[in-house]
Amino acid sequence: MTISDTTSVPRGSTDPEAAVAPPELPSVLAVVVTHDGRPWLRDCLVALANQSYEHLDVLVVDDASPRPREEPRLKRIVKRHLRRRRWGYLRTPRPLGYGAAINWALSRVRTDAEHMLFIHDDAALSRHSVARMVERMLGDESVAMVGPKIVSWDEPSVLEEVGMAIDRFGYPYKGLEQGEIDLGQHDRASEVFYVTSTAVLVRHEVFKRMRGFDAQLGAYSEDLDLCWRARLLGYTVRLEPGAVARHAIAMATGQRKTRFDPPRYFIRRNRLRTIIKNASGLRLLTLIPLFVLLALAEMLSFLVLREPREVGNLFRALIWNFVRFPQTVTERRRIQRSRRVGDKALGHLMVRLPSRLRVYALDQAERLEEAWGRRADYVSRRTTQARTATARINGWQVAAALAVLVLVVLGFRGFFWAPPATFGELLPFPQGATSMWSAWASPWQDAALGGPGPAPSSFFVLGAAQFLAFGVPGVAQKLLILLLGLTAFIGATRLVAELVDRPTRLVTGVVYLLSALGFSGLRSGSLGALVFGAAAPFVLLSILRLVGWIRPARWSAGREVATLGLFAALSGAFVPGALILYLAAAVLLAGVRTIVGRAGTELRALGGCALGLVLGWALLLPWSTTWTSEGGALSVLSAGDPYADFVASFRGHGVISALLGQTPEGPVLLGLALPVLGVIAVATGAGQRRRMALALWALVVGLGLMVTATAAGIIRPIVASPVEMGVLISLAFSGLAGLAVAAFRLDLPRRKLGVVQGATIAGLAVALFLAVAGLGPTLVRGDWAPGRGAGHLDQLEVEQINLLLEAAATEGTFRALWVGEEWTATTPTSGRPLRDRILTDPRGPELTDLFASDSGEGSERLNELLESIGAGETDRAGSLLGSFNIGYVILDTEAELRPWLSQRDLALVRTDDDFLVFERSEALDRAALYDELPSFVAAIEAEDPALASGPAPEGHLPLQRVDSSSYRGAAGDGPGVIFLAEAFHDNWNASSDGNALERANSGWGNAFELPADAEGGLELDFPRSLADSAWLIGLPLLWAFVIGAAFPSRRGERRRARS
Repeated sequence: MTISDTTSVPRGSTDPEAAVAPPELPSVLAVVVTHDGRPWLRDCLVALANQSYEHLDVLVVDDASPRPREEPRLKRIVKRHLRRRRWGYLRTPRPLGYGAAINWALSRVRTDAEHMLFIHDDAALSRHSVARMVERMLGDESVAMVGPKIVSWDEPSVLEEVGMAIDRFGYPYKGLEQGEIDLGQHDRASEVFYVTSTAVLVRHEVFKRMRGFDAQLGAYSEDLDLCWRARLLGYTVRLEPGAVARHAIAMATGQRKTRFDPPRYFIRRNRLRTIIKNASGLRLLTLIPLFVLLALAEMLSFLVLREPREVGNLFRALIWNFVRFPQTVTERRRIQRSRRVGDKALGHLMVRLPSRLRVYALDQAERLEEAWGRRADYVSRRTTQARTATARINGWQVAAALAVLVLVVLGFRGFFWAPPATFGELLPFPQGATSMWSAWASPWQDAALGGPGPAPSSFFVLGAAQFLAFGVPGVAQKLLILLLGLTAFIGATRLVAELVDRPTRLVTGVVYLLSALGFSGLRSGSLGALVFGAAAPFVLLSILRLVGWIRPARWSAGREVATLGLFAALSGAFVPGALILYLAAAVLLAGVRTIVGRAGTELRALGGCALGLVLGWALLLPWSTTWTSEGGALSVLSAGDPYADFVASFRGHGVISALLGQTPEGPVLLGLALPVLGVIAVATGAGQRRRMALALWALVVGLGLMVTATAAGIIRPIVASPVEMGVLISLAFSGLAGLAVAAFRLDLPRRKLGVVQGATIAGLAVALFLAVAGLGPTLVRGDWAPGRGAGHLDQLEVEQINLLLEAAATEGTFRALWVGEEWTATTPTSGRPLRDRILTDPRGPELTDLFASDSGEGSERLNELLESIGAGETDRAGSLLGSFNIGYVILDTEAELRPWLSQRDLALVRTDDDFLVFERSEALDRAALYDELPSFVAAIEAEDPALASGPAPEGHLPLQRVDSSSYRGAAGDGPGVIFLAEAFHDNWNASSDGNALERANSGWGNAFELPADAEGGLELDFPRSLADSAWLIGLPLLWAFVIGAAFPSRRGERRRARS
């Protein structure tokens, strides 16, 4: 054997030949792998040197330990403690991991040892361990590996391992109780599935046949893989209880640093690779999907526990295996070709379900006990804090809080105690607790004339409020507004929390909650502005921290980026232009900071802001990729018919209106109070509060200039209305109000008595008077309600129309056309860009109609038809509209009535002072089988109303709507044509008894020819693509991961604080 130029002769021998192993006993080469293991290496080497088995040589492999020049050198330590053995020393060029380091070392030495003893540097064998393991190996030629009994390093009476078993997913099972005492209960030699790499004796020829350890694994599970491969070759693995090893478990318990961190990532990663390589093909078909599902379940559990890092670790493990799957398959082929044993033969060594569940239940019980202990301490601390806080509350504070509550309830009575609002973007939720999520997940969106996905990301967000309200539409809408108000209040209090005291934070929150943004947003039905306003404080706070205006003692750039991305996504889901406004605010604040600051690094901090905004855009994928396409949420702001309406809404607004608090529009006097408070914040504030006030004023001025440029047509609208543009302006003024009150409470007492005190007190008095005078009447009158002051229909009247349509829907599915401006907001928005008409299902306007597409051939044909009706060019509007599946027309009485009243095929079924309802009884079904293409459709295609003069087709066979992307019908007789009144798309498929049907020319809709010999049921489907399915799984996980990163658990925060 040649392992080193440095050899030694066993003690008591003077003959060099004494070092040669007698032929009757096999030679053993012990390979010790060490990495930063000085505290345990001496004991390990001494134990090897004192082994009773004489024919033992030792090779120490230093796996690139840090501080290699530290005295004493490792090689000197090895030499000192292995003088009685032949020994060798090697050092890897970089950390390779346990198995890979052994492979590397054995490729660089020549040895004729028959057995290899692999041992950790934190393990120490008892004196006769090697002899006992060799004896066990000699007694059975089928044994490839023998492991010792493992006990605790510090308490040798405590068992750590007596051989290992696994379950079907490769999870290890010790079969020991926690802290089990060694009383000889496991001192029976037995066959086990595998032994850990702590100390294992391996036949050298088997090791070479298996090509050593899997170097790709690095650390963790490399022992399971090695033993599993040996078993597939027909060998066995044994436990020898007569051999005992103390083990410190240094790496798993964090006693030394390692590059193989975090452990959960490497364990899951390597375990999946091991299963793919070694499991039989039949079992693998079920194991891999189940393994992935278990990983996803673990991710969800870690999200509940608010441990986002662990979610990322599990996700990385899956991705690692996905990337290396081809190489793993190649390795699998090699292993499976030499397989001699089937999986069934190994079943008796695997853990059964009852045992595994028992261990799992015990583990969870311990975790719950520990968690409940921590929870009890937490509740006790919080109870004490609550009592202290209660003792500090004065009577006037309680009275003030009750007064604000009464005023809010009084002012919002027109919304909270009324039917669900149907105005602007504030529309009722559809029925069902998960219908918004179903609409988001559907590959076909049936709003208006329909269109392919992706669905607006707002559906995904709104689904949470619907689910919390158990699907009750009225409750869901009111709960949504309450949640938005609460979020806005909390965000505003946090915006200036580092600079003001607790009462001032509450003032900031109240000012923002009752600002012109909430007033104007609710009255105009601008749901997008309300969501934007709720999310903006969190985004602005993250920008201020990243740029450097505010830096709390403990803050994390990564957390701020995640928070920025999360709330930017919430804003962008309803107002895509919000992301551009956030970027403009970041650039403006960084520029001002660079001018007044000293560090000069603020512009570089923009990278973090940009990264957060990109993350927000990514959270809205794949819908965010459609923003700039034709009919997209951003493209409608700068092109097409709605563009003039968007620009017109900015007239009368500019930098002056922004500085005077009149953008967005609200109570005039309330708006004038805000700049007064802003002046006080700058004039009276000191230090960081004054600098913060200047930054907020710069934000007001910069955004005001953007409003001026938009109103003048210099730049295209970024958002749809001054209400949305004024979100950050209103937030900045609320922050200034808080800083003004803080300056009065904290800075003014430090000044000498003089003009400043008098001016400050007078300014606060004027601001308070203006706020009360402006806000009080609106609350008393109950003006905080959708559509109030705009002269639109009362919600009860809209509900009566909806009841009429729902009653008619029992006879078939149809669309309803709402003509006039009674049904839309006073200003257009990205979600509702059209002001003169909307197209809905029989349920009436709902939130699923937001961001409905108005592009495509179908919409163009419908617009042309409505123009011809308005111009009096046809008197057959009913038949022509029927081809679009429009059964009812609801007409605003302020619209032009004469063209509609002159139609011969529209019946007037309801009249009111504010609206008329027309019915077209012969509208085409949404999907049906006809003898030939209906004349209504041909008239639209040929642009010839005369073709629609005939009666509706008779004898047609309707197809029942299963969901928005599929229809089913009974067997129909051919020949015929199936017509689907949805916007044309190539992905629509039709079949009869499973046989695909060919398309027919149908213009804007979808038609399919049914041959004469067709039999069986009829089906129409819009299939979901693989990419759509991937988004449905990946996007919620990404949202959950970002939420966890933005709001980590308290335990994670404490861990980062310690580090």
